[in-house]
Amino acid sequence: MVNVKNQRLLIIAPHPDDEIIGCGGLIQKIKDKGGKVFVLFLTVGDTQDFSKTRKSSAIKRKKEIEKVASFLKYDKYDIALEGERYHLKLDLLGQKKLMDIIERESTVAIEKVKPTIIAFPSFYSYNQDHRVAAEATFAAVRPSNREAKHFIPTVLSYEEPADLWNKTQQILPNVFVPITEKETSIKLKAMHFYRSQLRMFPNLRSSKALQTLAVLRGAQAGREFAEAFVNYRIVLD
Repeated sequence: MVNVKNQRLLIIAPHPDDEIIGCGGLIQKIKDKGGKVFVLFLTVGDTQDFSKTRKSSAIKRKKEIEKVASFLKYDKYDIALEGERYHLKLDLLGQKKLMDIIERESTVAIEKVKPTIIAFPSFYSYNQDHRVAAEATFAAVRPSNREAKHFIPTVLSYEEPADLWNKTQQILPNVFVPITEKETSIKLKAMHFYRSQLRMFPNLRSSKALQTLAVLRGAQAGREFAEAFVNYRIVLD
């Protein structure tokens, strides 16, 4: 069992809200146990979507980030790439540029915040930004000489309900973080601060869909609620 006490968590979030959907419970666990939480948002921009307003603006989404960060007490966050040139187009940048941001360039880059846990999106998401973010992060945390670059002992990929829509491989989680009913409620409240991204059920970004997935993962872990992850590395010193 990995103890979350005093851990330093870095979440790679392609867009604002990904960190809550995938890690809202884990964030609370680490903060409650004296740890630190850092979030690297890779891109924010104006978006045409299928909400009632049919769009969300970068300005509004940045304000939503501020509310969520204050609510869950993020220690620091950074928005790496703003604007239409990048939003929903991260795959056009290529993996190397994103690796540089994740490893060194961001104000919450690996070499600056020295995380003990890193969490990134699924390799199997239908969303191209998520897939390239996963590939870049995985490459950034490759095994290396610890004297040359920071080594992260725990490497996790988080899941989102929408990841179930894919044509390659279904996620098979092997790490579960039990969360209480209160922690689940706080996670959903944080998601409500991302009002521009929240949808009505049966949309996969609805509160009910998030809670239902938490119930399923909880049952798999023998608890009432849980978040699930795919583990790519755990080093037990």
